[in-house]
Amino acid sequence: MTPSAIALLDQATAATHHSLAALHHTARRFNGTTGAATPGAIGKQMVTRLHNGLHSAHIGFCPHLTATAPQPAIWTPWASGLIRCASCMTRTVRRTRGTAEDHKCDHCRRRAITMHFVGLQLPAVVLNLPDRALALPPVQIDYSLCATCKQLDQQPVKASA
Repeated sequence: MTPSAIALLDQATAATHHSLAALHHTARRFNGTTGAATPGAIGKQMVTRLHNGLHSAHIGFCPHLTATAPQPAIWTPWASGLIRCASCMTRTVRRTRGTAEDHKCDHCRRRAITMHFVGLQLPAVVLNLPDRALALPPVQIDYSLCATCKQLDQQPVKASA
């Protein structure tokens, strides 16, 4: 591994740790859940939705996220077109604060007075290519569920064949 790839790996690791700390802080603030547990059924759907959006180019990255300077990134299903840096995500959240979106379940889209925060993290990935190293940022997936969907998400996921 080249020195530049090692340096990028160090940055990606630091960004992953920073992202995880931010995720836990957000969960505590909103009485949400995080942890090393396997995502529930809805969590798995969110990861699949992000994966499919990236592969189909329906989800992009804000201009502040680069492949050579990894930093924590956030994706939310209610503003799903971009994976955003923390500053861009803060502006996006401020624009929706107090709107109907504040009380819509990110799974069923029904309105609920009480919303339950759920956060997942995908760690950073460093690709050591022959001519250079590139990094994908750690991505925090933040979403809120109504009580019904939260209960559904906590049910054991059946293994598929």
